[in-house]
Amino acid sequence: MGFWVRAIEKEFRNVQLAFNILEKDESVPVGFQHIDCHWIFDIKMNFTRKAKFVVGGHMTEPPSSLTYLSVVSRETIRIALTIAALNDLDIMAAGIGNAYLNEPYREKVYFTIGTEFGAKKGQYVVVIWSLYELKTSGSAWRSFLIQSMYGLGFKSCKADPDLWMTSGTKNDGTKYWDYVLIYVDNILWVSHAPGVVM
Repeated sequence: MGFWVRAIEKEFRNVQLAFNILEKDESVPVGFQHIDCHWIFDIKMNFTRKAKFVVGGHMTEPPSSLTYLSVVSRETIRIALTIAALNDLDIMAAGIGNAYLNEPYREKVYFTIGTEFGAKKGQYVVVIWSLYELKTSGSAWRSFLIQSMYGLGFKSCKADPDLWMTSGTKNDGTKYWDYVLIYVDNILWVSHAPGVVM
């Protein structure tokens, strides 16, 4: 089996929960807009293949609600790396896979199944969870992420809302700050023990 076939299968396993595949005789609900979908392919630095199923959010009507998704600034990243170096803190970087699938959809869209769905080709799929490229997916993800960070005991920095912090204590009793920097669905954690939430 080829690298790209495995990448596509992995992406489908992850995003299928976002789909409600309608039966052949079933009608699309009233008020849903038809959109196209496409694939984005990437080769990572370690030569693994990444396939991402993306909906055509550019085809939807502009929403009346806010769709803004901020990201951590470069200056904040530089300062955090300096703080880590000066205070002997570790750094962990991570990507959150299929992050947008954590929030229900806000836009009413559907698409027609292509060959990647096999025998179901030609049937309609209603999108029931946020997917990449829908206009409101970024803000829906941010809402979910904010609640999660508060639930973990972090506070957002007033100077940069994508820098989250909580107080920590090293093994020797020294007090310090844990920092989590967020860039959409990528995080940088600066801590004595990154990944461990006290």
